[in-house]
Amino acid sequence: MNTKEIHFITMYHEIHRLRYVEHFSIQRIANHLSINFRTVKNYLDMSPEDFEHYLDSKKRRSSLLDPYREFISGYLNKNEDAPASVVHDRLKEHYPTFPVVDPKTVYNYVWRLRNELNIPFVSRCERQYSPVPDVEPGSLAQVDFGEKKLRRSTGEWVKTYFFVMLLCYSRYKYIHFRTRAFDAQSAAEAHERAFEFFRGVPREILYDQDSVFLHRENNGDYIMTDVFERYTASRPFEVTFCRAADPESKGKVENAVRYVKGNFLFQRTFIDDAILNTQAMAWLERTGNAMVHGTTRKIPVQEWAREQPLMYKWVPLFIDPKPSGYKVLKTNVLKYKGNSYSLPFGTYKNDETKVYPSQDGELLVIKDETGAILASHQMPAGVGNNVVNTNHRRDTSVKLQELRDKVKTFFHHSPDIEAFVSNVDRLYPRYVRDQLTTLLVCSEKAGEPDAEIALEFCVRNALFSANDVKAILDAKKPKSRRKEEGVVKPLGDAKTQLIVTMEPDKSDIDTYEALFTPKTTSHEPAHAQY
Repeated sequence: MNTKEIHFITMYHEIHRLRYVEHFSIQRIANHLSINFRTVKNYLDMSPEDFEHYLDSKKRRSSLLDPYREFISGYLNKNEDAPASVVHDRLKEHYPTFPVVDPKTVYNYVWRLRNELNIPFVSRCERQYSPVPDVEPGSLAQVDFGEKKLRRSTGEWVKTYFFVMLLCYSRYKYIHFRTRAFDAQSAAEAHERAFEFFRGVPREILYDQDSVFLHRENNGDYIMTDVFERYTASRPFEVTFCRAADPESKGKVENAVRYVKGNFLFQRTFIDDAILNTQAMAWLERTGNAMVHGTTRKIPVQEWAREQPLMYKWVPLFIDPKPSGYKVLKTNVLKYKGNSYSLPFGTYKNDETKVYPSQDGELLVIKDETGAILASHQMPAGVGNNVVNTNHRRDTSVKLQELRDKVKTFFHHSPDIEAFVSNVDRLYPRYVRDQLTTLLVCSEKAGEPDAEIALEFCVRNALFSANDVKAILDAKKPKSRRKEEGVVKPLGDAKTQLIVTMEPDKSDIDTYEALFTPKTTSHEPAHAQY
């Protein structure tokens, strides 16, 4: 006698004991043993002779699903809450040659395994909807979004977003996944994929009041987002929005969203967007659109064959992957609806640089071509305003430490540059980037030899400002000089000659000779006008 027979015999006698000795009700016995109440009733109706014949018949009868018993039992042990419909789909997914069987056959086999292996089923509460009248073929579709977190093979969680369009007559459905939330542009592209999948366009589509499609609603007057309004104007279908807080009016697609979550996405491992969408198309073909619908009791793909000829003809529509965008001025400024808005330093690359502003209430959000947010500004009342974020005036493209390293490298990490940078950090903590940028720009322009001389002079005289270095280097630039009656005799070395040849606008050479002479012994900062 094998383990299975022992299990059945034990259950038979336990059921009779609980019924006729403990006087349990049939439902109480089912709950106590975690089996179906019909199983309890069948066992109670069997006499000992009938039960022996039943055991003999089970020995002789094999199931079409027996070759898959190990896979099913393993899946149920790993996912105790898996419904039979999910097990059916996973069998078709893992075994391409899986035979066509009635869902009831799979249900009975799964339930029998649960009883044998003592794997309880966790029931799920289903949302109820009010009944709505049937619709004509091709007349109506419903659209909704869903989201669910999936695990990678590494254990990391990834949040996925999906778009669902459902043809209400046939229940034929289309789904599309991505790892970024949908916006109006990506939703319009998903519509086109759905119409291509359906090979037609429904006459009307029902939406809820999602911000992807709708900017605002005012007592029945719907103001759609710019992108979606332009898209719907290019297609023949009629747009209808649900009333606020009335999701039951599009309960068919709500059920489809739950179906996708509870069946296709059940314990699914995420790899990437492309693979997930490929798996979704395969699921629609074998299960989502191929199984008998629980409400209509018909197969969606067969009903779609009757519905498709009655839909509007689908002609491919090119969707510009990006809106036209707004040009960026050379000053890193965006002109939008009569006002100017600052953009981060370096946004402007060339005359073709564009940004993509969108309004979120009173907030203007400006994105680049990749969808990354560049800036956000409160929109002022009226026109002619110049809205500036002071942080946008600074070049943040290079990290501060990288800028320090670049400056020190230019001066070969000399003691003078180390002292200068250290004092800039101390004296100008809020303007370090500005100071170092000014120092690097003017030094590179003047050349390394002159820059090192100017830096050494500033450090020696405790002038720790990039503006001082810049002023000295600017004074060294050749200028139109008036004829002089005599020639000044050069003094000392090359460093002293640089100081002597500087010609400030209003001071004579004697002033600089007195101030910058190497004989200066005072440690007090020298103050010169440049």
